Amino acid sequence: MIDLKELLINSNYKKEIEELINISNLSLKHWQTYWTGFNSTFVCEEILKEFENLNDFKFFVFGGYNSAQRSKIACFREDNTPEKNELIKDFPAKGIQMNGNFLFDNATQDDFRSLLVDNGLREERIGDIWTTGDRGAQGIIDDSKIEFLNEKIFSLRDVKVKIKIVCLDELQIPVGRSKKIINTVEASTRIDAIASAGFRISRNKILERIETGMLKLNGKTVKKGTISLKVGDKLQLDNKGFIEILDLEITKRERWKIKLLRK
Repeated sequence: MIDLKELLINSNYKKEIEELINISNLSLKHWQTYWTGFNSTFVCEEILKEFENLNDFKFFVFGGYNSAQRSKIACFREDNTPEKNELIKDFPAKGIQMNGNFLFDNATQDDFRSLLVDNGLREERIGDIWTTGDRGAQGIIDDSKIEFLNEKIFSLRDVKVKIKIVCLDELQIPVGRSKKIINTVEASTRIDAIASAGFRISRNKILERIETGMLKLNGKTVKKGTISLKVGDKLQLDNKGFIEILDLEITKRERWKIKLLRK
């Protein structure tokens, strides 16, 4: 059995690590593959660093397609390792289509995610969500106990949205985002300035997302935009991916030359 206390000490991801420990112990006992709920792919990768020295287990991160921003972690015994294509085939998720006429009322990924949460689907059961122009959105959700959603009609503001549960191969998977180096010069190393430059959205929008708890620094929710960042810090913005601070250098004009990795 895995020692829970040892792994949880000083961790930013106590809840997520505890879940992975629980399914790891189930995998060890029952010789089967078990999956966590959805979390950001960045958090999944950070969690697994805590498990690097556990030789009895193997892990696999997958979110329904190669560049998914939200993923599940599969855990299985080292001496009972399934093939990668078998894990992908048995991935415990379904596609969801949310169809409506948004020609005159644009809706975002966050709007559709909130629609699902407000109608009974917990956040950890929701993977990636992406919009499909003015026709609504598609996404990936956990495949357990979702029948109550199928063919239902909900309202998103004044637009009627019809839900349809489909197989993953019926989805129009978005083009993946590749890793990208971003160089910027800012007046300070404040989190709102760097997040704005890295995620390519206005500082006001960043502050709005901070207010709603959507921005995380090293796994912890950010509560104010005045925090100063340092090399190695990692930011995660819901539905926008992740950035890592690679380098900070002050210029002769006392501005900050900043190198970021966006993924």
